[in-house]
Amino acid sequence: MFNPVHTALILSGGGARAAYQVGVLKAIGRWQGPHRGLPFHILSGTSAGAINATALAAWASCLCKGVKQLEGVWSQFHTGQVFHADLWHLSSHLTRRLARFFQADYARQLQPCLLNPAPLQKLLADNIPFGRLEHQLTRGRLRALAITASSYSQRTSVSFFTAVKDCHPWQRARRMGVRAHLNEAHLMASTALPFLFPPVRIKNQYFADGTIHQLSPLSPAIHLGAERILVIGTQHHQIPVQNRNPSHPPTVGAIAGHMLDTIFTDALNADMERAWRINQTLELVPERKRQQLALRPLNVMVIQPSQDLDKLAARHYKVLPKTVRWLLGRVGVADEAESSLLSYLLFESPYCKELIALGEADAEAQRGALAPHLGLV
Repeated sequence: MFNPVHTALILSGGGARAAYQVGVLKAIGRWQGPHRGLPFHILSGTSAGAINATALAAWASCLCKGVKQLEGVWSQFHTGQVFHADLWHLSSHLTRRLARFFQADYARQLQPCLLNPAPLQKLLADNIPFGRLEHQLTRGRLRALAITASSYSQRTSVSFFTAVKDCHPWQRARRMGVRAHLNEAHLMASTALPFLFPPVRIKNQYFADGTIHQLSPLSPAIHLGAERILVIGTQHHQIPVQNRNPSHPPTVGAIAGHMLDTIFTDALNADMERAWRINQTLELVPERKRQQLALRPLNVMVIQPSQDLDKLAARHYKVLPKTVRWLLGRVGVADEAESSLLSYLLFESPYCKELIALGEADAEAQRGALAPHLGLV
């Protein structure tokens, strides 16, 4: 049976940066010891974080085994496992898109995507045993798993979830929770960044990356019963102020990196601040009144990279395939470019290994606060 205080893990998006989350989880697994289940009852993930969350949920009976599975993939990653990066596939993909542009009905046929993520779909199907999710729920090892995507037609954030029976769908302004039998299509939808990857159809709707309309990243976990939350982010916790007077306008790559930073971090930071303010307000409300109104404080902790991931990624720029470097170069991204785009797209083993090591080191540095938060003392 679960502890009355339900603990949730929220894994945010961030492309290749999500390897950092594996390092944090690796440290937590070591503190907990082998052959122990998840210290989290609820898992909620968006974009690349949704992939990590789903893998953990599938192996909910043993945290160390789930982390080992994740580390095995991330530590051996290469770009070709996410999208076709070789010259033949990349050029033919772009040529087909260009050819359709000149067709009379191109607006209906053209999928505005720069990359073909077919390898990622195969990787997910081969490595995540979705059939185990129901087993983990029925055996009481997991309360809920939520994967968030953005609906193009409804212009809202949709959290697809599988959960125990007392978890119910929800509907709020610009966000909803829908019970579903989760599979790789939901993960592909959650990671489908506009213009980079094609939209994904689920039933009669098309979906994009879950961070696009996700104004309240804490919401799915709260609706599924969370009272205590750990958030593993992918943005450096102290963003330095850049005192620059550039002599040229920002490149396309710099603008794209800026937009990704905004998409992946601003909503989370705002939601964290909102939770903190609500907790402060609840402290002024008498306990009896709180119970009458069914209000409860939310215990939230966040751990984020202690180093600038843009600088870390720049050191590994040359391990990218030449075709990808050429493509990034066309939008102004290089090893010394003023863009964070590289840190999101650098799906290569040396970079991912360094992120895993950083996550593990950061978790150890915060063990004094992190372990008690998870009840591991």
